[in-house]
Order: sequence, then C-alpha cells, then structure tokens
Amino acid sequence: MKRSPLVAVVSCVLGLEMITPVHADHARLQQVNRAFEAWPVGDYALTDQYGKTYTTRRVQGRWTFILLGDTHCAERCKAPLSALAGMYQRIGGTKAITTTQVLFVSFDPQGDTPALLQKYLAPFDSRFIGATAPWQTLKRLADDLSMSARLPESPEMVSAGNKSYHGSLLLMGPDGTVRGEFLPPFDVLLLTAEYLKTRARK
Repeated sequence: MKRSPLVAVVSCVLGLEMITPVHADHARLQQVNRAFEAWPVGDYALTDQYGKTYTTRRVQGRWTFILLGDTHCAERCKAPLSALAGMYQRIGGTKAITTTQVLFVSFDPQGDTPALLQKYLAPFDSRFIGATAPWQTLKRLADDLSMSARLPESPEMVSAGNKSYHGSLLLMGPDGTVRGEFLPPFDVLLLTAEYLKTRARK
C-alpha cells in the first residue's frame, strides 16, 4: 500500500531529527598534536601490574596508546582511559584490535604497586597494561617523550598531591616512533575515527 505524500514528508522529517543530533555532536575533530611525529623512543624497563618486566621494546609491531599519570590523578586519567575502553569496544570486531594496546605509566612508583595498578585498570579493560619504574627511569622516559614539562618534577610533588598531568594520549606506531599526541577532551567516536585514520597513514 502506497503512503500518502504527507506521511512520507512526516517520516522524512522525523528521520532527519533522529540523525541530525549525531552529526551535530561530532562535527568537530579529535585534536592531535603531530609536532613530534616520527620521533624515536628508546627502550626502558618497567614493572607491569603483574610484577613482570615490561620493556618499551614491546611496542614494536603494535599501535600503543601511552598515558602518563598515577592511580590518584582523578579525571585527567579516568577520562582518557574511559575513552580508550570505549574505543576498544568499537574496534573489538576488527583486525585493528589485535595490534592495539594501551600502556598506563604511573609516576608514583612508591604508591602504585602492581596490585594497585591491576585493581585500578580492571574496570576499564583487563587488557590495558599498567606499569611503573624507579623515578629516574620514569624521568628519562618522560624526557624521551618530550613530556617532562607536563609531569611532576619530583617524587615529593607526587606524594604531596601536587601533580601536573596533562591527560593527553601519546600514540606510538609499530616502528616504535611517536605518531601523535591525542589531546583532551576525548569522545569515543572521534578518538576511534582519528586513530583508524592515523593507522591508515602508516
């Protein structure tokens, strides 16, 4: 049975009303700083949430999001981790998930024990890697990533709760070089889209 022209118009309008908010919410783009693109990063030995050695050499062959913070940095750590968990869900049925990993590096080696890192990351995604290291190793890593200016200057600042985490995500390519710094605020759809575009650029 054919629909009347009026019914067709009403259906079209209702359909547009349902679609428009999605496009309106995502008209912007995920902001990415590519100033250090292709910047190589050395190898560092960290201790992961299972008490095992994690070397940054393990980023080879994978796309790795790196977040620098600690388990008490509140929203500046929780927001990017939540966005990454959402991204994992969106790409879960694709081949991209097999070469994607998340590395959360704690700058509180005294307080963030392996057990605490494991407990902290579990609600986001059990596949996320949490790791820390002695302070001097963490500082060298931050210097290598060009992130020192956005991090606590000493262990005492961390203990006193005086922190300056930026909450951005560094993306390392499978060749072990920086591919970009993904800046907050984060949106799951935008983050996913920009990540997949970055992968396609090789």
